[in-house]
Formats: sequence, structure tokens, C-alpha cells
Amino acid sequence: MKQNNGTKFTVLDLDIPLLAILITFAIIGIIALVLFFVILFRKNRTYVFDKEQVNAKDFKRLEKFEQQRDDLELEIAKIKKLRKQAK
Repeated sequence: MKQNNGTKFTVLDLDIPLLAILITFAIIGIIALVLFFVILFRKNRTYVFDKEQVNAKDFKRLEKFEQQRDDLELEIAKIKKLRKQAK
């Protein structure tokens, strides 16, 4: 009697155990996660803002200023629209 020693996949006359496939994908997943976190938490990141290279702190400040400027322009447009409607 032949005993089955776990699930095996046959690829081109080669039997590959399920455990080997799972370990391979686990290693690939771990490497991908490590690279993701290294890139995410890398220090001294530089950004390009208006064709100038700035650090992360200045980029956040400039981005906030840009958002406030956009909000101001929207408010001015609303006021102009209300003035036209009032005439």
C-alpha cells in the first residue's frame, strides 16, 4: 500500500510539496513587507515642491499653505458670485 505523505504538486514531472510552496510565498511576502516598511519609514526624505527639493518638514508646511491658499481662492470666488447675484 502506498502512503500519501502530504499534498504534492506535480510540475513537469517534478513533485513539489505544499510546504515548500507555502514557505516560498511566505519568504517573498516577508521580503515585500520589509521593503515596504523600509521605504515608508526612511529618514531624511526629500520631496519636490514647485520644482524645488525640500525636506519632509518643509513639504508638509508648504502643502498646508497651498491648501489654505486654495481655500481662500474658493471663498473669494463664492463672494464674487454672491455679488453678481446681488446686482
